[in-house]
Amino acid sequence: MAIDLEKLNDNSMTDKNILYQKMIEEIQDYAIILMDKEGYIQNWNKGAQKIKLYTEEEILGKHFSIFYLPNDLQDNLPFKLLTQAHDTGRAVQEGWRKRKDGSTFWGSITITALHDDDNQVIGFCKVTRDLTDKKYAEDNLRMSEERYHQMIAEVQDYAIILLSAEGVIENWNAGAESIKGYTASEVVGKKFELFYTEQDRKSNLPYKLLAEAKEKGKAVQEGWRLRKGGMKFWGTIVITALHNKEGDVIGFSKVTRDLTAQKVVEEKLAAYTAELEIQNSELEQFAYVASHDLQEPLRKIQTFTELIQSNFHDKEFVKKYFNKLDASAKRMSDLVKSLLNYSRLSKEKEVYTTVNLNDILKDVKEDFELLIEEKQADISNDPLPLVSGNSIQIGQLFSNLISNSLKFCCKKPVIKISSKIVNKEQLLDPPQNLIHDRYHHITFEDNGIGFEEQYNKVIFSLFQRLHGKQDYSGTGIGLALCKKIAENHLGYINAQSEEGKGAIFNVFIPILDNNSYRNSQRL
Repeated sequence: MAIDLEKLNDNSMTDKNILYQKMIEEIQDYAIILMDKEGYIQNWNKGAQKIKLYTEEEILGKHFSIFYLPNDLQDNLPFKLLTQAHDTGRAVQEGWRKRKDGSTFWGSITITALHDDDNQVIGFCKVTRDLTDKKYAEDNLRMSEERYHQMIAEVQDYAIILLSAEGVIENWNAGAESIKGYTASEVVGKKFELFYTEQDRKSNLPYKLLAEAKEKGKAVQEGWRLRKGGMKFWGTIVITALHNKEGDVIGFSKVTRDLTAQKVVEEKLAAYTAELEIQNSELEQFAYVASHDLQEPLRKIQTFTELIQSNFHDKEFVKKYFNKLDASAKRMSDLVKSLLNYSRLSKEKEVYTTVNLNDILKDVKEDFELLIEEKQADISNDPLPLVSGNSIQIGQLFSNLISNSLKFCCKKPVIKISSKIVNKEQLLDPPQNLIHDRYHHITFEDNGIGFEEQYNKVIFSLFQRLHGKQDYSGTGIGLALCKKIAENHLGYINAQSEEGKGAIFNVFIPILDNNSYRNSQRL
């Protein structure tokens, strides 16, 4: 029904119109104002008085621009809103408005054009709602969110990353740039798998972690990660699934902390603990030597001395036992020298250079030239690599292993030496404290008497002999020396054999440059 402004206060209005007008006048939560087509106020309800603080007598006949702030008046906002309502039927806007006492409130307003029967605009209805509390709440929430996002953005000790449900990087903080080396522009839009090693990507670890977080709410893991440029760091990560109101996963947060320094300390501590265990074991073995192996030739010397004193005038007898005395003294001397060689490996300063294993093998074969000819031994080898290490110690290792193969063979010795490169996961029965990724695997294979599998670790202990001295000479220190030399080079040695079927000795030496040895700072 079209409204005639001139008839709004006419006594001829129907009861229905009176009731309708009273309803509008009594509403208090909304300011409902009737304006003529120039914007002058013609009617004022209780809600308008409550919100804007003017009485009806104070405001009727005033222009509605009285409620607008100076900057809005300067922009001619009231006129623009009337024009929009006139042209389109209505205008909707939110902004700060002014009360009678000069205080401001946040108003949500709707101006609706009123038309006569000829569809001509004859005035406007303006409805205003006071949303100040809501505005402050929204502003506080927005400021809180901005502070929260700024806090995350500027955290530097943790890499905090927002991922899509598919694992695409959507957000990147200062900590992520500091730890991983990428700027946001370099990495946003890429999949987060680029931080993982090739091995982890092949095993699909990144997406296994996302699947775990999706299923359980979060996934926690530690491992080596990649910085920009390929350098590794040890990271502890927590991936948390993010859900919408319906409970669907819409993305993930990924928090990473760089614990490389802590990892290095832990590895050094583990290496130090392992070294202490080895030294304790060696002390026990030295005690065994003092109580057994060294005592044996001493007892013989004492016994032979007494026999010689008792039969001093029997020249043949004396000559016989002088020879026995000499043999016992030589046996004791060999044991002491071997012990000194072994202990020296732990105490002397290690100087590492590039060592050509082909040259080492050539020198060792020349040292054993007479024994090789005597036994008609066949020693063959593949081309051997260059390694970083101590040439004297590696020479001892080759010498002891080849000597071992020549000694423990009842037929023509056949010794094959070969080499290949293996990754850490391909190592055979490795110790726990290895820290490098790639190794030279050098194999010494022979056709000797071999040994039972149960002895494949025992043979590397000090003075552990599987055969009597009457059958095979030696001090029982050679293989223990090999073990110590391999460990000095940050690698290890093990053996495989079956009794009567020869033996295979596997030496693993890491592939790294000279500086890497120094930087390892072995304890």
